[in-house]
Amino acid sequence: MARRTTANEPQLKFYQKLILNRYILAQFGVSTLKELSLNMKKPSLEEIDNEGVTGFHKQLIADIGGKCAISEESLARYDLNIVSHMRKINDNRDEPMVLKYFQYLSLLFVEHYLDQYFNNREALIDGLNTYLADFNAQFPNDTYMPYTAKDLNKIAIWNATGSGKTLIMHINYLQYLHYSGGKLPDDATFILLTPKEGLSLQHIDDYAASGIPARIYDKSVSRWMQNANEIIVLENTKLGDKDQDTIVSVNRFGNRNVVFVDEGHRGSSSGKDGKWQKYRDELCSDGFSFEYSATFGQAIAASNDKSLSERYGKCIIFDYSYKHFYGDGYGKDYNIINLPDDSDEIKRNTYLTACLMTYYQQKRLFLTQESEYAHFNVENPLFVFVGASVNAVRTENKRKVSDVVDILMFFRDFLTNAADSIAIIERVLSGNTGLLDSRNRDIFRNSFPYLTATGMTPTEIYADILKTVFNCSSSGATLHTENLRGVSGEIRLRLGDNEPFGVINVGDDSALLNLCADNGFNTDSVDFSDSLFQGITKPKSTINILIGSKKFTEGWNCWRVSTMGLMNVGRSEGSEIIQLFGRGVRLKGRGMSLKRSNFYKKDFPETVVPKYINILETLNIFGVRADYMRQFKEFLEAEGVPSEKGQIITLKMPVIRNKEYKKRGLYSLRVKGNLDFKKAAAKPLLRFEPDVPIVTLDCYSKVQFESSQNRSESEVTKNVAVLRPEHLAFLDYDAIYSELQRYKIEKARYNVIITRRDLKDLLQNTQWYKLLIPEDELVVRSFEDYKRFERIAVALLTKYFDKFYYAKQNRWESHVVGYELIPMDDSNENFLNEENDEYNISIDDTSENETAIIWLRQIIAEVEKAKKENRLPSFVIPRQGYIEAISVPAHLYNPLLCLSKGNLELGISPVALNEDELKFVKALQNYIINHTDIFADKEIYLIRNRSKKGIGFFDDAGFYPDFIMWMITGEKQYITFIEPHGMARESFTSSKVGLHSRLKTEIEAKLKVPSVTLNSFILSTTKYSDLVDKSVTVEVWNANHVLFMDDSKYIEMIFDKLK
Repeated sequence: MARRTTANEPQLKFYQKLILNRYILAQFGVSTLKELSLNMKKPSLEEIDNEGVTGFHKQLIADIGGKCAISEESLARYDLNIVSHMRKINDNRDEPMVLKYFQYLSLLFVEHYLDQYFNNREALIDGLNTYLADFNAQFPNDTYMPYTAKDLNKIAIWNATGSGKTLIMHINYLQYLHYSGGKLPDDATFILLTPKEGLSLQHIDDYAASGIPARIYDKSVSRWMQNANEIIVLENTKLGDKDQDTIVSVNRFGNRNVVFVDEGHRGSSSGKDGKWQKYRDELCSDGFSFEYSATFGQAIAASNDKSLSERYGKCIIFDYSYKHFYGDGYGKDYNIINLPDDSDEIKRNTYLTACLMTYYQQKRLFLTQESEYAHFNVENPLFVFVGASVNAVRTENKRKVSDVVDILMFFRDFLTNAADSIAIIERVLSGNTGLLDSRNRDIFRNSFPYLTATGMTPTEIYADILKTVFNCSSSGATLHTENLRGVSGEIRLRLGDNEPFGVINVGDDSALLNLCADNGFNTDSVDFSDSLFQGITKPKSTINILIGSKKFTEGWNCWRVSTMGLMNVGRSEGSEIIQLFGRGVRLKGRGMSLKRSNFYKKDFPETVVPKYINILETLNIFGVRADYMRQFKEFLEAEGVPSEKGQIITLKMPVIRNKEYKKRGLYSLRVKGNLDFKKAAAKPLLRFEPDVPIVTLDCYSKVQFESSQNRSESEVTKNVAVLRPEHLAFLDYDAIYSELQRYKIEKARYNVIITRRDLKDLLQNTQWYKLLIPEDELVVRSFEDYKRFERIAVALLTKYFDKFYYAKQNRWESHVVGYELIPMDDSNENFLNEENDEYNISIDDTSENETAIIWLRQIIAEVEKAKKENRLPSFVIPRQGYIEAISVPAHLYNPLLCLSKGNLELGISPVALNEDELKFVKALQNYIINHTDIFADKEIYLIRNRSKKGIGFFDDAGFYPDFIMWMITGEKQYITFIEPHGMARESFTSSKVGLHSRLKTEIEAKLKVPSVTLNSFILSTTKYSDLVDKSVTVEVWNANHVLFMDDSKYIEMIFDKLK
């Protein structure tokens, strides 16, 4: 029976009550982030084109055009601003930062909000309150008070740890500067509040990397002497009502400041009167604030304060909390185990030994295969042990111990009792520990695949643990605990005279050292000036084990954490638990994608994922007497993330080749001799050539070049101009040359020669481009304007480079070398030769996916059976959730797999069909079945044309049509290239549309094989009524081989045009 809701009981969870976030989503015509981002997760959209427009912007316009309350002009302007800000923070970086889709959307939401806040505040508050009134009516148990003007000067961003909060914060600073006119009032300051000094110093370094002026706050420096727009950084713990030795009065700063609050949940758990929140509110009561945290939800739940819930429910503008982050494949996988009762000494030692072995497996794997994993940016594993309190003492076996001493005693026992430790290692490896899960299975079953594969004996593993983890090549060495006199709060751990293997990071190091001495440890104090804790992030650090308290939970910038041991942690820590988890799940990923390798492979199917890398991409958490498991499970379930995880499994599905094609003599098209333009053609010089198509750069519609003037959006007539000598006079040609070289490398066009002289000559020649730009934007007002002209020059040159390159390749292939027909055979690139004639399907082995896994195995069994019986597979249930299998008699291999949009659970390699491609294949098959009379004397064959591997055509862009279809009738062979493709923003003059004409005039005519006819078709997934340009009629589109898939006769039209 459904649980009844009482009259006043809230109906919604906190994350469902984020009014500002919901309102902004509604402005985009959607109700959820998932809906808005459905098609925005492709890595290719992270690129900025040569006109300075992001792929995200283009995709967003294609997806939400017509239902978005924000004008396309405004969205284009916001995109311009974001690109401009990214350029600023990347100016001084060797490795430029690239926005992920969720970072872009976060910035886009802030762009729109600040635009409304500064330029249309009354409409903003009216819109919010209209939306809020509807929300209150729909959810009467979760109502909020209407927005007032005082509610508008604060926004908060809820981003998972590891999702790039610092990058967002830096661009938010630039966004506020932009909308506030470039300068704060004289009595206002940019202030960043952090929870502790170490994090403040880290922020100073981060700001420097982004070229943003910042300094640690110094009371002795007058605010009137600071640099314009400089950010002062200080800890919120140093704020107070009046000045003291280390305390700064909030009255010093006034109340018109712009305040950035890092770890914004801090202070909120004290409720609305929490002192830190009170102080930061005073700093910006007539200013503005940005708050950032990964744990708003947990902090608010812990506070149990309705007013606090309303405060953040009304100001959180973007929610990319952990459920979104993990679901998109970002960050590490995780395994969480807890030993709630450690009173049984044997079970406790077994459990902790398995914990140590888990770390050792990661460390050994990293050391032995480091070069293989280098491309995936896997970090040197680090074992972190955390106690609820370092010096808090309890009595155990008549001795006073603390959580940290407890950890050290385990290590000492493991190191001194070799025989016992080896016996435990053997039990753990055999999966016979006696530690069982809720389903009576050993919790360490199948946990050590790499160690098992090495064939090492338990004795060999023990010896290697000493060497690999403890930096010691022999047993029997003494464990030293040594206080570092030159470094506050650090105790180093080492065996004998070997390099230190561990460090304890503690507030009161003397008290802990005395406690260690009381428990029989060898203790000492040594002179040492370098912090081992700070050195953990350095490549040559010998530290493998870090021990301490919860002080790591905020702001510690380390990517190494791979295994965690928790002692007594999680009984009351709330959001700190999630922060601690966030330290460990961060992952750089291949190409700094931040993604786990199995998700990266979904984006780039050609990627070869090294064996066992999932072990290094998993955070293992072991609790002892910790409520962490309960706390964390509650957090995961509240966020909608699976709290029980399975291993990723890979299923292999064979394909069945259609052997009949060999009997029919099918032809394939290729460049003569299979020559490669990059290798075989003469290296072209990037110079002006009159037959390269004209470049058009529109600085109106894209709004991509930071206007120095405010212009009306009603301009219609576009001014055609060129860059004149006064614009070229002071350009930095070295910078332009560097940009073109970078673009050349990015596009792998290593056969093109670029010189500074040729670039300068190109810019002085105005025949090859058309520049659409307001005349007032060409007026030189200051030297700063040359930065804008430089960006325009680079955009023109990169656009020309594209057209030049494809024109050269097209001319070489069509006119110099030419094409030839070769017999289609089993070595053709479009067969799955590299994959050994099989699909690889990866899926998480969880109870949620159990039905899908069973279905996949049934499909695979049917394919294997059909292959043995030399027939096509027949599927009783062809679809399960997001995936569908289909047999197509005409296709040259079967089955074909289709994966629907939005699926994040499955990975299929080679890439599966999308829904539009499947729609075409089904329509073709149905037409053939229903018109047997037409095909009585014809044979149809079809194959998927694989991008970058199959047959491509080059004009002003590279184009690999999705399918190749052959129709054999008598001695005649029709080879047809077919591309299901959205046409919403494709022009009638595009090279894709023109391919059918080029095939006839440039390729077929020169083949001189009268029995072969070449054709191409674009199958528009966009309805004619949705095209931007309707000046071309449906009939003219059809005549040029563009057919609309909503026309029920489009398949018939294909065959009519082949006659």
